[in-house]
Amino acid sequence: MATHGKRRALGQHFLRDTAVCLKIAETALEACSQYSCSALMEIGPGKGAITQPILERLGETSEIKSFTLVERDQKLALEWKEKFKALNDPTRSVEMGDFLEVQRETWLKNRPLVIVSNLPYSAGTAILIRLAEEAQSIPAMILMFQAEVAKRLMAGPSSDGRGSLSVWIQNQWDVTSLIKVPPRAFSPPPDVQSEVVVLTRRQKPWIDVFDRPEELKTWQAVLKAAFAHRRKMLRSTFPWPQALAASGVDPTLRAEALDWPQWEGLLRAVLTHKA
Repeated sequence: MATHGKRRALGQHFLRDTAVCLKIAETALEACSQYSCSALMEIGPGKGAITQPILERLGETSEIKSFTLVERDQKLALEWKEKFKALNDPTRSVEMGDFLEVQRETWLKNRPLVIVSNLPYSAGTAILIRLAEEAQSIPAMILMFQAEVAKRLMAGPSSDGRGSLSVWIQNQWDVTSLIKVPPRAFSPPPDVQSEVVVLTRRQKPWIDVFDRPEELKTWQAVLKAAFAHRRKMLRSTFPWPQALAASGVDPTLRAEALDWPQWEGLLRAVLTHKA
C-alpha cells in the first residue's frame, strides 16, 4: 500500500491497453527508421507496457544501437537494470532518476535519438520543453499527455487552446495526433482523457532565432508579454506600443489569432524599437 501511494504521488498511471502500447512502440521504431536514428530513449517506462513491445522488435533490426530507459521510481529502475543485465546486451541501459535532473550530457550521449514516453501529468510540460530545446539532436518524439495539453500543443491560430506553449512548440515542431487514450487504458485510471501526439522537427523554424541568444531572449519575452492577458487585445496589453504600431499587426487582434508572418513582424519590430 505504501509503495502504491508513492507511485501515485509520482504521477504514475500504468498503461495496460496492449493495442495502444503496440501503436506507440511501432510508431517510435518507425520514426527511428525514417530519420536514420540509431538511438531510442524512453522516459518513465514503468512496468514496461511500451518497453516490452519495443524490446521484442529490437531484435528484428540492427539499426538501433542504443535503447535507454530513464526511470524515476527507484524500485522499477532497479528491476529494469536487472532485466537488462540478464540480457547481457550493452546497447540497453537504464538511467535512474528524475529526467529533469539528469545531466544533458548523459541522456544526449547517443544522438540523433527518438524519444518515446507516457509522460507523467505533473511534469509532462516541463519535460517537453526540455526535450524541445534539443531539436538539433531529436528529429521525432512520440509522447502521451493529458488530452487538454495535447490540444494546446496542436492548436492553430484563432483556435481554442492556442497559447504561448502552442506557438513555442510549433515554431520548431510539427505536432499531430496519433491516438486518443481513455482512462480505462490505465491502471489506476486517471480522472482525465489522454492523447498521444507525434512531434517531428521542422526543417527550419518559423521564427529562426536559436543561434542568436539576444534574439531568442527577445522572442521569449514577446511571447510571454503577448499572452499575458489572453482575452485582451494587443493594443491594451502589449508593453511595446511603438513596436506594435510599426509591426503592421492589427492592434485589435488577440495573441492567439496571430499567424507566423505576424509573429515575425512583431518580433522584428520589437528588436528595432524596444530600446
